[in-house]
Amino acid sequence: MLGIRFGLFGCALSLCSLGCSADNARESVTNRGSGGSDGLNVGTGNAGGPAISTDPGGPAMEETPDCGSILDVTYRDFSESHPDFEMKFMGDVVRRGLVEATLGPDHKPVFKDRLGRPPLAGSPTGINTDWQPMEPVIASADSFKQWYNTSEVNREFAKKLPLSETEPGSGLFGYDSSMFFPLSPMEGFGITPKGNGPGMNFLFTTEVHVQFKYSGGQKFTFRGDDDLWIFVNGQLALDLGSMHNAEEGTIDFDAQASALNIALGGTYPMDIFHAERHTFASNFKITTNIACFTPGVVK
Repeated sequence: MLGIRFGLFGCALSLCSLGCSADNARESVTNRGSGGSDGLNVGTGNAGGPAISTDPGGPAMEETPDCGSILDVTYRDFSESHPDFEMKFMGDVVRRGLVEATLGPDHKPVFKDRLGRPPLAGSPTGINTDWQPMEPVIASADSFKQWYNTSEVNREFAKKLPLSETEPGSGLFGYDSSMFFPLSPMEGFGITPKGNGPGMNFLFTTEVHVQFKYSGGQKFTFRGDDDLWIFVNGQLALDLGSMHNAEEGTIDFDAQASALNIALGGTYPMDIFHAERHTFASNFKITTNIACFTPGVVK
């Protein structure tokens, strides 16, 4: 999303032998299984609006009536008048600690800090990033609360996000777009920010609530910009907060099982929160070997 690259910060992890191709001007999005013509709105490089995935012939996976690879998503569109979207400060690197480590009772992330902190020294990049940022990247707790709650400052849209098998028989499923604009220029506040060169609808948040069965050996990788927080069993499992270039992190459920308080054979909630807050890029990539998600329950 940034026009200038500040270096590789955050977790540069990969799932199995995946290539990091989210920055290429392409996307790999197909619908699998039973949802072939379900009106899926997915990102596209076409400024005329999102494409619709209608291919019912992709690789199928074993499914139960409530088990599948098409995720229910809530998008909320914002305008540049909101203090946290299209800020004058465009961001720098991944900043951790912007939200609390435990999901709130309303199943939403809880604001913690305006500044956050970069990854600590000794990160995999070998670069000393143990420094205190000076520029805030969130205006306030009140402004942050509006990101994932529908109000007069945003427009809500319920859509679908299909995960397709990355290669036939690979057991890996995902979604990959370097032009992630799930809302068309005709939806919400339209082309935002006004007059942006690409003519696309930036400035939105993404919210997903699912459940999965922990069977061992599972991983979930995300690469993208901007903010991304994933909670598993109510605990923060992946923290890629703030405005930054496309960055990547992986949840290794076996390695993090104790911290997440999960046990083999159990079914647990996964809550995903993303924000696209600034021009000029929008990347969104998921790769996982979890073959079955069921809808999450949000009270």
